[in-house]
Amino acid sequence: MSVTTNVMMDGSTVLSVRGEIDHSNATTLRQEIVSAATQRRPGALRVDLGLVTFMDSAAVGALVAAQRESGAEGVRMVVWRASPFVHRQLRTAGVHEILGTPAEQDTDHIPF
Repeated sequence: MSVTTNVMMDGSTVLSVRGEIDHSNATTLRQEIVSAATQRRPGALRVDLGLVTFMDSAAVGALVAAQRESGAEGVRMVVWRASPFVHRQLRTAGVHEILGTPAEQDTDHIPF
């Protein structure tokens, strides 16, 4: 898994994640998200999962935990452009709505 951070012109931050997220690196993903929220304090924090090829339940849990921790810091975190596999996993886990992912896959959806 690799994570790239970009600050957008509108002041939001996008974390682009690539590769596989599983029990071996899910904690790292959570830490990356929370770090971006606490250090940058963006108005919006989008986690782009369009290039994620696999994620397990530990990854889903890390996303939910990161969203809660970011929210506690006053930063709204959402999943953005989920790959088909990720979208299916989030829907199956029943967390797609709380993570800002649309019910139907829509790669252009911007939640704010």
